[in-house]
Amino acid sequence: MRTREVFLQGYLFTISSLTSLFLLSFVVHFPFGRVLFAVLASGICLIAECFALFKLAQSLWRWSGKAALAIVRISQHHQSPSSLLTETKN
Repeated sequence: MRTREVFLQGYLFTISSLTSLFLLSFVVHFPFGRVLFAVLASGICLIAECFALFKLAQSLWRWSGKAALAIVRISQHHQSPSSLLTETKN
């Protein structure tokens, strides 16, 4: 069964490589192909930039949450109970 999987993988790799080569030859010879390739490449770059921006924003959100939690813990630890000082005994 393993030999069949390796053979199929090699076959799919060869077909996809030849298809990519054919499409790149189309891109080189025709102006419309160059435009489509440029649009595709810029779209891929835009998606990658949006993903990087999302990951950065996600990291900043986690960091700000940890910082806010630390500040709240510090402020609760140093806060004196003022209600005990103003109570009157009966």
